Amino acid sequence: MSIRSLFSARRPIDRPIEKVIDYYATDEKRLLAEIEEYEVTDNVERCFRKFLDTFGDGVRSGHVTEIGVWVAGFYGSGKSSFTKYLGFSLDRGRLVGGRPFLDLLCERLGSAEIKAGLRTLATQFPAAVVFLDLGSEQLADTSSAPVSTVLYWKVLQWAGYSKEKKLAELELTLEARGLTAKFLQAYREKFADDWEKVHNDPLIGVARAAQVLPSLQLKEFPTPESFRGLRFEEAADLRDRARRIIELVRRKSGKENILFLIDEAGQYVAPSGDRILNLDGLARNLKELGQGKVWIVATGQQTLAEIVEKAAHNSAELNKLRDQIGRAHV
Repeated sequence: MSIRSLFSARRPIDRPIEKVIDYYATDEKRLLAEIEEYEVTDNVERCFRKFLDTFGDGVRSGHVTEIGVWVAGFYGSGKSSFTKYLGFSLDRGRLVGGRPFLDLLCERLGSAEIKAGLRTLATQFPAAVVFLDLGSEQLADTSSAPVSTVLYWKVLQWAGYSKEKKLAELELTLEARGLTAKFLQAYREKFADDWEKVHNDPLIGVARAAQVLPSLQLKEFPTPESFRGLRFEEAADLRDRARRIIELVRRKSGKENILFLIDEAGQYVAPSGDRILNLDGLARNLKELGQGKVWIVATGQQTLAEIVEKAAHNSAELNKLRDQIGRAHV
């Protein structure tokens, strides 16, 4: 008997296996292949149990000391797959081949206790789950942006708003004033097409929106040029940004509990004291505003303690961050 025939009795040994797990790879065929290859070790099960205990206490009672979980591990250790599958399992709407992703993950788990815990949380305390991969995020002008800014724009995209910042703010403004339906109708009448087809286009979208807005008789945009020439300035208040993030996710999802999964956070914040402070401030504001119902799970190739040790000039800021989200270490 050949080695190939020995191992191929279960599965073909020349089947493609993903080397890197990507948060944004959500095609059903790929997801099914990923979860079928997922090997749950004893350590992984311990991490699931620890998360369920920590997160479960928060969403049940709202009384927690911190709302952050730091998942540390070297490249290829499985931190991205752990957090991705955890998030997908808690998202009741995530289906693969017509089956809840939760069922597929439970088939890989050995512990009946963990399976029951996951099912209980997903059923009794449903959460809106938002993924952000700081290692591959390609939003414009975010190479040095604070984590809160990148997360805010990712939440807008998750909620269906334009990827173009200026157009996203326009859509938010129209929605807040109850003018969305009127704008969409005016756009159809003028261009015989749907706004959604161009709302991500920074050139055509902006140009066409500018032509439609005067018909809404908004004092801010009396002429096409008044919108086309508008310079967009982002608000800098971190607490207001955190509040808008929470309100937007809850309004769009209809769920009180929110789970933000942020991959490669360690590499992103470690070189910059400002980014570290921003992540710390974001966690503090989400804790105060979310009342134990809004959580951050972040990953890094090093533990927070190791980052502090290797970045002495940032040690004060990093220690604050470690105190804020490092206590629920996985």
